[in-house]
Amino acid sequence: MHVDIEGATRIARLAAEFDWTWSVDDLEPFCAQAGWELVELDQTGASIRTGLRVGQSESIMFGRQHRMNWISIFVTDVADDATPMTVVRPLLDEGFTNLDVAFTALLGKATSAEPEPKTALRWDLPKAVISLHLGVNAIDLRLTSPGYQAWVDEPEPEYEDED
Repeated sequence: MHVDIEGATRIARLAAEFDWTWSVDDLEPFCAQAGWELVELDQTGASIRTGLRVGQSESIMFGRQHRMNWISIFVTDVADDATPMTVVRPLLDEGFTNLDVAFTALLGKATSAEPEPKTALRWDLPKAVISLHLGVNAIDLRLTSPGYQAWVDEPEPEYEDED
């Protein structure tokens, strides 16, 4: 299970410094700076080839109405279903810890941390929300629009029972 720590931190640095508007127009310049290839772009998102040193170097961008909401990038190999979790989990845990150390050195202390089962670390920066997500079979890096993240973070309205 390979973890591309160098590639992940390079992308996090670029995302933190990039002049985002979070419109689809940002995607090509960001991909060019990252050394990525934009494979396909449609109404709901894009497919991107990242060139990271992992087994699955395809990433996705999700958005709507000419806006980008988030980009999800695998920063580890994706374990296949045949590999036992007793083998995969310790490797993912170690990779996540190493990414945490590298990202903390780059971005400072995480703004928030989610425990299991949705283990995640998040850095809320002025231009982008950068997060690491520990999944069952891989770790992904997400670059999220601060506006979209604020919308996701809004508490659900509470409905009072009407008598």
